[in-house]
Amino acid sequence: MKTKIALGLVAAVVLTQAGCTTKIKSLPMPAAVQTQNGQDVALYFGNQTHAPVKQSYGNKEFAVRVLRKVENSPEANCSIALEKAVQELRDYARAQHANAVVDVRTRFQHNESASSTEFTCGASLNGSTLAVRGDVVMLETQ
Repeated sequence: MKTKIALGLVAAVVLTQAGCTTKIKSLPMPAAVQTQNGQDVALYFGNQTHAPVKQSYGNKEFAVRVLRKVENSPEANCSIALEKAVQELRDYARAQHANAVVDVRTRFQHNESASSTEFTCGASLNGSTLAVRGDVVMLETQ
């Protein structure tokens, strides 16, 4: 009897944990994040070319977790998390009177991407998590 109870408890734990597994995803960068038009703070991912740096305000990182809505796929939730993190990064840069963030990278735990076409996110049935970081700068203007 005790063996059956123990096996039942182990099975319950395994099933519970299986539903909580976070998958690391590399997803296409949403066009809205890549667009510089109309933005007072430009974003340059990885080693994208930009004007020379006039002044640096340091490196800044924002981590975001978005709870999953039933109607959203994990991928859609990752895009929402990215947009929120990028907005926080832009808001911070704006407060520093910077006009750009360069060497922008996305990360989930120790998995990092410096790509301008893809981003890294951790997605589970509960939500999506990622961090965005970059160097907040004032670029020379022409």
